Amino acid sequence: MPAIYTLARLTIRTYLQEKILLVVMVFAGLLMASSYALSPLAVGAQQKIVVDIGLAAVSIFAVVLIVLLGAGSFHMEKERGILRSLLAKPISRVDFILGKYLGTLATACMVIGLMAAVHLLVVALSGARITSTMLWAVYMTMLEAGLVTAILTLFACFTSPLLGSFFTIACVVAGHFSADLLDFATRFAGAFPKAVATGAYYLLPNLGLVSLRAEAVHGLAIPSGMLVAVSLYAVMYIGVLLYTATLIFRAREAS
Repeated sequence: MPAIYTLARLTIRTYLQEKILLVVMVFAGLLMASSYALSPLAVGAQQKIVVDIGLAAVSIFAVVLIVLLGAGSFHMEKERGILRSLLAKPISRVDFILGKYLGTLATACMVIGLMAAVHLLVVALSGARITSTMLWAVYMTMLEAGLVTAILTLFACFTSPLLGSFFTIACVVAGHFSADLLDFATRFAGAFPKAVATGAYYLLPNLGLVSLRAEAVHGLAIPSGMLVAVSLYAVMYIGVLLYTATLIFRAREAS
């Protein structure tokens, strides 16, 4: 645990030197500009659109931030020889994977929290009421960040930063439409296409589950037990991804 904590802290410190707070400033500027651009709309519609755009922007900026920071960090440590020097110390492969993962996720959650604070301020200024569903929607975005970071960690173990970023973004896009894959599977006549679509549905993360944007925008109630079920799903999926990343990392370092 001390090794994991130390690696996570060093990862956060490295990311903070990348001026990531500029992301928050850009986000705040864009969000403020969009709220003014929407001012001609009817009051009710403006408030809903401000909430929708804000939550969507928090999610998109978080994914972009994770990909930009995380993809290059792992590769940079390999190129500079930092990785071998770390593993020469009493630090296991599991410690390294978990330390990098937790450091990246903690940084992403910090930025998500700051962006969410800006978003809620804009919501309040627009005259809309801040609801508990909006806060839970931010929590879901952090769960999504955990899944995306785990996916990126897996690909970073055996691909280049460019390919790792591409595969991660592809999984995120496909994960948001994974429910459509199951629908397509029922429409395919052939057994092989149906098996491929069904397999992709169960293999890809169902990122549609970790979104409460519709509920937050329209003031809908959160289904009973949904938060617990989705949290357990995210934790188990993350665990499988990190375990697989550790196996791949061990195999590559041993070869």
